[in-house]
Parts: sequence; C-alpha cells; structure tokens
Amino acid sequence: MDFNRQIGGSASFLLLILGNVITVTGVNMTAAVNLECTNDYEKYMFCQFEAQNCLYYNLTLLSNDGYGKNSCIFQTCAAGCCCSVEMILVTGETHTATVWKAGRLIESQTININNSIKPKTPKILSVKETNGNFQVRWTTNMNSSIRHTLTAQVTYYKKGDTQKVTENSTSCPINGESSYEISGRRLEPSTTYVVSVKSYTLWSNRFSDSSKEEEFTTGLNLECTND
Repeated sequence: MDFNRQIGGSASFLLLILGNVITVTGVNMTAAVNLECTNDYEKYMFCQFEAQNCLYYNLTLLSNDGYGKNSCIFQTCAAGCCCSVEMILVTGETHTATVWKAGRLIESQTININNSIKPKTPKILSVKETNGNFQVRWTTNMNSSIRHTLTAQVTYYKKGDTQKVTENSTSCPINGESSYEISGRRLEPSTTYVVSVKSYTLWSNRFSDSSKEEEFTTGLNLECTND
C-alpha cells in the first residue's frame, strides 16, 4: 500500500512539473510583441515591432466602424519587423490591429486614427543668411487639413561637434511651408553648422522623423578699429 502511494505521489509530482513546463512554454509562444502603429493622416498606416525574425508574421486592421478589414505581411526593417497598409483614414475612427504568427493570435490593440498620427518627414528647402541671421525654410509634406496643428523643432550644431542646440518653431505653415530664423548671435564666425527639422502635431503629441541635414557656414566677424 505504501509503495503504491509513493508511486502515485511521484506521478503526480511529475505531471505537475510537466504542466508547469507546458504553461511556461505557452506563455513564451504567445508573448506580446509591443506593436506600434502610426499613420500619415493621408493614406497609410505603418505598424512595427522589435524582432529578429519576421517569418510567418502578418497584421490585420479591422475597422471598428464597420468599414472592412485590411492586412499586410511583416518584413524585416531597421526597427525589426514592419508593414504598411494603404487605407482610408478618417478622423475619430478606430481600428483593431492584430498581429498573427502562422495563424495564431499574438497581440491585439485598438488604434485611434487621431492619436496615432505621425507627421511625415519634412524637407529643408533652403538655408539663407539675412542680416547676420540664418533663415531655415522647409516643406512639411503634410495634408492641408492637419497643417494648422503642426509646430516644429529646429536642431543645429557645429559640424563635427556633438553638442546640439534645439529650438522650437511655432510659426503656422503657409501653403505647406514653414520657416525659422536662427539668431546669428548664437553662432560662431567662420564656422560650418549642420541643421535639421522635425514636425510635431498636437493631435497625437508625436514628432516626425528628422529631415535630412543641411549645412550652412557663417561669415567672418569683421570689426573696425581706429588706430
């Protein structure tokens, strides 16, 4: 009787261990992937998550307002795994974004169009000197219906240096273009600087990616002295 009881106890203990292993394995297999989705408020939704292998991952975007479903397959990108969906983006609508791997649900979340807007990357058009100051002019590349929500950050630094200066521009874009004047008093003479711009929208409190950097060079500091 004691021998049978001992065998039964051992079997129960073994089953308990196996159950824990299966449970832990199941948790790892369905772990969330920290999905992030943004849209350009024009026609594209972009979704990404960090992973080394994107094989068998895909995404579905289901309209919670009854306007159908879209999907895309994740591909390897700089951020990990990325995919984009061309769709109609309507203010205030929400969508359920679901990540699948080989047909198995991995993660699901609700995406609000307004809250997920990420402005397009701006493009610097020119950097011109005016009365010792430097006017940076750029295009926002954004839809006219959202331009009034945009501000910008202008970042500049001495070429080859690591210390950067960031200043906020609150000027409202006109015909999609904005400008900001960097005070010459804050710049050193005969020095090459690098400048970039990124947009910001109040609707989602998100920044765009930084524009391509452009260079400008300050003039000589000529002072007249009397002998």
